[in-house]
Amino acid sequence: MRTYAMSDIHGQWEAFEESLALVPLGDPDVRLVLLGDYIDHDWGRPETFSQVKALQERHPGRVIVLMGNNDDAYATYEGDTLDPSVLRWLRALPPYYETDDQIYVHSGVDEEAGDLWRWGSEDAYFWSKFPPSQGPFIKDVVAGHMGACAFCGEHRVWWDGASHYYIDGSTETSGFVPVLVFDDVSGRYTTFERSDDDWREVPVTPPLPGEGDRIRDLAERVMDRLREDEG
Repeated sequence: MRTYAMSDIHGQWEAFEESLALVPLGDPDVRLVLLGDYIDHDWGRPETFSQVKALQERHPGRVIVLMGNNDDAYATYEGDTLDPSVLRWLRALPPYYETDDQIYVHSGVDEEAGDLWRWGSEDAYFWSKFPPSQGPFIKDVVAGHMGACAFCGEHRVWWDGASHYYIDGSTETSGFVPVLVFDDVSGRYTTFERSDDDWREVPVTPPLPGEGDRIRDLAERVMDRLREDEG
């Protein structure tokens, strides 16, 4: 089985379709996990929900669609603008998808809860966790929500070298939806890079020295600001 994952489409359907072309959904040993945030940050292009729903219905059991924070907010505050069948589908989206090896989730889980993370994680962790975790965990965590550029300065899949893979490509800015692939036979992760006018599949590599420090510094500044506001 090969599992493909993408996240944070944010209404950029043409960019998503370009990445989707890399996923051989006609192969019964392939599944696709979408990690949420299908609508853009300004809540425009709500038709994206219908498009994702239709994709899932064309490939029953092999396209897993998860909830993101923007999707939850839209369902809560603007849901009456959607077709009732789309709204029911949207509200029923799960917060995570678990395999033997991974937790696929929009943002993250409460890792301090250890193997009780399923019960210890509030919705805020699944959809809006900050700061994003780095380091070892009991399973690999594949997440979006936080743009990979916050870790490494580039719009791509970023791996912390331990248990965390961040795949949000800031698509509204980059015009690109990164793809992460896990092959459960080899146990390896790959992604795609553009070479000339084509794509090539390449291994996901450990971080360069200093990568990941950017988000730690940002988190410290945010927490300092919150403490100042509370004081």
